[in-house]
Amino acid sequence: MINFRNVTATLVLGIALAGASPALAAQRIHHPGYSARAQAVRGDIGDGAVSGHRATALRQCNDLAGKYLQYLWGTTSSDEYRACMAAHGESE
Repeated sequence: MINFRNVTATLVLGIALAGASPALAAQRIHHPGYSARAQAVRGDIGDGAVSGHRATALRQCNDLAGKYLQYLWGTTSSDEYRACMAAHGESE
């Protein structure tokens, strides 16, 4: 049997949740710290210019690491790439 108290409590709870939902949703959508993710500031990475030495190192190391297939060799490809770049005196 449904009584008046249960119906009233259900309606009040439903109205309260309906009023709070947009505020909760807006809170989840906007994260000010995350909006700048993956955006480089001009000048931080050399404005896109790559030196000739680095370009040569990148080509050679990518060719060396490209021999190893991920599903067969696991992390060997990335290990070889890192070692090659270190040998050339460049960062990854």
